[in-house]
Amino acid sequence: MNNLNVARFLSVILFSFGFLLFSAERIFAQDASIQGLITDNVTGEPLYGANVILESTEDDTRRGTSADSDGFYSIGSIEPGTWIVRISFIGYVAEQDTISLRRGEDRSINTALDPDDAMMDEVVVSESTGAAMRDEGRQRITPVDMTRVPSPATGDLVTYLQTLPGVVAMGDRGGQFFIRGGTPSQNMALVDGAMIYKPAHIVGFYSPFPSSLVSGADFYAGGFGPRYTGRLSSVLDIQMRHGDREQYKGSGSISPFAAEVMAEGPISKGESSFVFSMRNSLIEETSTWYPVEDQPLKFQSQFLKSSYIDQNTRCSAMLMHTYDRGRMDFEQPESIQWRNIVLGGKCVALPEGSRALMDTNMSITHFSNKVTESEPFGFSSGVFGLNVDLNLRQYRGDVRFDYGFFTKLNYLSYNLGEKFVGITGDNYSELALGGYLETAINIGDRFTVQPGSAVSFNPQGYGLSFEPRFRFSLLPFDDEAQEISGSLGIYKQSIVGISDMRDLSSVFVAWSGTPLGADQMTSVHGLLGWQQEILRGFSYSIEGYYKTMSNIAVPVWSTIARFTTDLALADGEVYGADIRVEYNRGRFYALAGYGYSHTLYTSAQDHFNVWFGEEIQEYNPPHDRRHQVNLLFSVDVGGFTIGSRWQLGTGLPYTRPLGFDDLLDFRERLPDVTTDRGTRRVILDKPYQGRMPVVHRLDVSVERSFQLTNSGTALNLQVGAINIYDQTNIFYYDVFTQRRIDQLPFLPYATLELEID
Repeated sequence: MNNLNVARFLSVILFSFGFLLFSAERIFAQDASIQGLITDNVTGEPLYGANVILESTEDDTRRGTSADSDGFYSIGSIEPGTWIVRISFIGYVAEQDTISLRRGEDRSINTALDPDDAMMDEVVVSESTGAAMRDEGRQRITPVDMTRVPSPATGDLVTYLQTLPGVVAMGDRGGQFFIRGGTPSQNMALVDGAMIYKPAHIVGFYSPFPSSLVSGADFYAGGFGPRYTGRLSSVLDIQMRHGDREQYKGSGSISPFAAEVMAEGPISKGESSFVFSMRNSLIEETSTWYPVEDQPLKFQSQFLKSSYIDQNTRCSAMLMHTYDRGRMDFEQPESIQWRNIVLGGKCVALPEGSRALMDTNMSITHFSNKVTESEPFGFSSGVFGLNVDLNLRQYRGDVRFDYGFFTKLNYLSYNLGEKFVGITGDNYSELALGGYLETAINIGDRFTVQPGSAVSFNPQGYGLSFEPRFRFSLLPFDDEAQEISGSLGIYKQSIVGISDMRDLSSVFVAWSGTPLGADQMTSVHGLLGWQQEILRGFSYSIEGYYKTMSNIAVPVWSTIARFTTDLALADGEVYGADIRVEYNRGRFYALAGYGYSHTLYTSAQDHFNVWFGEEIQEYNPPHDRRHQVNLLFSVDVGGFTIGSRWQLGTGLPYTRPLGFDDLLDFRERLPDVTTDRGTRRVILDKPYQGRMPVVHRLDVSVERSFQLTNSGTALNLQVGAINIYDQTNIFYYDVFTQRRIDQLPFLPYATLELEID
């Protein structure tokens, strides 16, 4: 039985089993249930992790649960009777009520908690899910986590991601991330449910997602559930916060790298709000202040979100625009630029009398990037996407059901013009319809299994596709502080992002369909992890992973270094492990992370046989970083916050040059072969047999906040330095000029931020 038939068989079994449980409706059960939404009464933000406790007035029975990232909770299989329900969250005033539940009754209890001003300082240092402890394979990233990383971008999502083992960043420019052996085009990034193709700015410290705008983010380095389809490697699901519904606020900040303004407030007081942010780089103008080469890098982003919130519904509309432009090699004329435009609408609702939380998204996404050279040469590519999806979550007794439906329409195009190759272009469109189902079933008090599957249909391409997935968690000692978790699943991707394999410094991506009439790119993920909280505030986790990849589109290898959309297929194998140790107590925070990874590609190409006598070649692709270490430390003392981060990464693979030749162009005129030198080209060795040097650096910062008025206006000052011991770290090696291009040297900075409340 081949892989496709196995996937179909497992999907049919899982769907049949799920719908059987779902339709049973607990026919013979007469227990009651409660569910609801828990939100912040000022902003309407969901309170992830809020606690719900039920205590019987008749005996010692006690039940409890916590709210998910949508603020949704549910407790089923409740005996009829009178119960005390208590809802609490750190930093908020708890609410308590007494309810009577009848036999078979479903009760909706939505709660909006008021912030407790007396506890807000305590929230800053204690309220975080952390990097070591994960829930269902998901790491919850909070704004507090983001602000702990010292960088010129005070609190930025991209900066925080770079501290995690398994996440490989190329350097301080380019905005690319390679996660557990995957390429950037295999990562999924969502902002309020809408796809964004390039979620980072060209300067590696910045993204369109500062901590002041982000409510939270769910990060899956692998093993994600069937709700997320269309990507092989990872998922970053970002939730942007709502504006304040009660009063107007604003802030502005400036540093040598960027300036930013933000404003928020009510549209209709108590009901609707807006939040607006704009960020613009200054590094081109200020790089002349430093004794370093000019930095021809520029970025900007704008974000606008309006929200309407009532007791049962949160609806919002948002518009995001980003633009980046610059040169990876400051001495070459080649310039890269890209642009994101994202328009989306989202509604999260728990209708009165309904047991299902509904999450509806509709979005339009446009992404374009291009490399400019002398006309008519240069590269350009674009993606236009329209997505509509409906996601539902509900419980039948103690069984949770996540299910939904989606429609995706993508139009992709590219146009390439390179010397001696000519001008080529193509376009591709796809329509995909599908749905998914996942159940969470508790087997006793210790074991939870989550079988599920996604099914999609593309009438013009791959036809019917099945992606069965299975996740589980086990409390071996009946203690929530110690958990074993794992997952196994099939993941597929129907569109490919083609990058220049000559080196990792080129961030241009040509988007196209799966080449050579092949099936979709397919990956099988397997994860197994252990996490434990040893003492209060001290925890660690270990997670191993293994995945295989097939039908991976790679550019056809050539001894001549050039960009090409002539593609071959490769199979991949990735294995490794992440170790995280975290301490978060009182004024101190520390995180140590180590990642080991091994990525191997196998490809059969005609050029290999001509040059090396073997049609099949194995090689480690250029993002194969074997060892990575990150140390993060933060402490609050005397009104100051002192932070430091040290990072180390072993060398990345590159293709060694064998020599050079001169190419004569006969298209314009008949050259004189005895005197004309032609155009110099580099001749390459076998793919990626060399390794670049180890890179490491230390960044530090000191922050202090000054209260200017009794009304809440504050001035925040941060001073720090990048690469404090001035380590010379390679960015990439230019085989044409035999010259290395380095990352940033020692670079001090200061950031001023004014908050008006």
